[in-house]
Amino acid sequence: MSKHKLIGYGSLISHKSFHPSSKHSKTITPVIIKGYKRIFNISEKKGKSADILNLVKSKNSKFNGVLFEIDDFELEKLRKREDWYNLEKIDYYDFETKKKLGKAIACIDYFLFIDKKKKLPEKNYFILCREAAYNLSEEFGRMWDETTFTSGNKKISVWIKKHKGYDTLS
Repeated sequence: MSKHKLIGYGSLISHKSFHPSSKHSKTITPVIIKGYKRIFNISEKKGKSADILNLVKSKNSKFNGVLFEIDDFELEKLRKREDWYNLEKIDYYDFETKKKLGKAIACIDYFLFIDKKKKLPEKNYFILCREAAYNLSEEFGRMWDETTFTSGNKKISVWIKKHKGYDTLS
């Protein structure tokens, strides 16, 4: 059975989300992704009025995520769970040294559910992702806030000051 390297940058960071179904959930490695921006710009399915995370190409951007391995069975489960995303290989870098380590699968939606109305992030999803980032470390969480954006292109570290109901960490 093949092993696949996977980048988690939103709910896949969370041990409460994808990881319980993964045999490899205890082995996660913090990484940096360059050339992409993490943004709440996907309108949820079923007509909900909130956004979830996505990646968009952005030459001078970077963000933090986690790397873990999954097998063929887990990859198939991921395809079903993240059915509107494209799974594609992107470069990843060591969180500490910033050295390039290789390529891994990331979930990216280029057009299907892109938000055109600039909605708020889906609150429970936002809290799950942000708490998971801070659960890894304070440094990782702060970088998550600095490198994550709303669909209106507001940096979360600034945006959250006016949206206290989303801040479960203070």
